[in-house]
Amino acid sequence: MTRKNQPDFKQIGAILLVGMMAGAGARYVASRMRPTTAPSDTSGPAVQDQVSRLIDWEQARKVALRVAQWEQAPIADRARRREQYARLVARSQPLIANYLGVELAEPFTRVYIFDRREWLEANLLSFARLFKPIEELYHRTARSRPNSQAFSALNQKFLGAQVGFLLGFLARKVLGQYDLSLLSPEPTPGSLYFIEPNIARVQQGLGLHDEEFRLWITLHEMTHAYEFEAYGWVRDYFQSLLQQYFDEMGRQLEGLRNGFATFVMRILQSRGAKTHWIESMLTPRQREIFNKLQALMSIVEGYSNHIMNAIGRELLPTFDQIEARIHERQRNRSLIEQLFYRLTGMSLKMEQYQQGEAFVNAVVEARGPTFASLVWKGPENLPTMEEIRNPRKWIERMS
Repeated sequence: MTRKNQPDFKQIGAILLVGMMAGAGARYVASRMRPTTAPSDTSGPAVQDQVSRLIDWEQARKVALRVAQWEQAPIADRARRREQYARLVARSQPLIANYLGVELAEPFTRVYIFDRREWLEANLLSFARLFKPIEELYHRTARSRPNSQAFSALNQKFLGAQVGFLLGFLARKVLGQYDLSLLSPEPTPGSLYFIEPNIARVQQGLGLHDEEFRLWITLHEMTHAYEFEAYGWVRDYFQSLLQQYFDEMGRQLEGLRNGFATFVMRILQSRGAKTHWIESMLTPRQREIFNKLQALMSIVEGYSNHIMNAIGRELLPTFDQIEARIHERQRNRSLIEQLFYRLTGMSLKMEQYQQGEAFVNAVVEARGPTFASLVWKGPENLPTMEEIRNPRKWIERMS
């Protein structure tokens, strides 16, 4: 192979950065981002209009739809399900408000019933928004190097296929999503998505009660709405951390002109450490921000699980059955699923659920739910990752 045909190390570094962010984005895009238009208005051309020189979004859409196999998973009786979820959302609100001791400004009504294709169309737009700062950073860096060239069409399609595969796989797994607009100029209220074909498949496959299983899911997703909308600082703090991360990413992209060796050395230095491969790619400053994001998301996810279970245990006659069968399903994931979660960083999200829920459970058991709700008073009250792993330290600090 001649030097002319060898891959440029600066491009490989950029690909790895984008791949890292693809995995990080996939971890929370299933439960965070909001589309730039109303869900009913999303369409293929809207995504195609956002095609950039970095990622071929139309390629991403095609791959995602193919992987999702959405044609095989229609919604049966959409009107009845829409009424059911609206009723379950209304039913869950006073229960969560009473537990947290806080009210929303107005009743939550932004509820959508999606099939896999509709979920993909909404989240492709959200994912394009997530990647926009990275694309802008790359282009700014590329322009600063007179001899550099933008990503080739082959690279665009490769990255598009990667993003499409991630989203297509998720489209087959996601049950519910609280969709929040981040990195947008104007604050936009979130929406709840219920991916009914996936919910029906799990409910029927595990032999769970129709109404109670859907209420169990609704309690989790509605708690997210309270976390981000009843406590306004949470959204601002989250956006601030993301912006800091992207600013740091910009400095890292500037450093690509120094070659690929920095990334290799960082990975080699992390060998033997108990860290995820994504974390090994981070600079010290990025890791500091990443840990703050991890701590926040651990509490956001863990608190939702805690409330889902605390209220569900009192409310649902089949609660123990739901819990047992869901946990059994998680333990029996296929090898392919386990590999996917590890490579994309989804395993970090699973750890967030577990660590965050264990923290909240421990604090509630020791001091009660009112004391535990101190985490929502402001960013200074959030536990660090060390405190999440050792709740007694946070209890002592708050006391």
